[in-house]
Amino acid sequence: MRFPLTAQLVDEARRFELRSACRDCLFWRARAQACLHGWPDEGQGRWPLDAPGPDGAPPTEVAFCKEFELR
Repeated sequence: MRFPLTAQLVDEARRFELRSACRDCLFWRARAQACLHGWPDEGQGRWPLDAPGPDGAPPTEVAFCKEFELR
């Protein structure tokens, strides 16, 4: 699921210590660096949410996996 990354979301993620990264998910296999269900990491691996992407540009949207299950 993708939607715009807003300043409010970034603020709330910091204040409430929200987690959405693959590494925090029950289904993430660290050794294989892959999702147990085979889902691609399309932005979920980034934490904090406002960390620059591989091109160094700030993100404008965020992606959350619908199957995310906090460890």
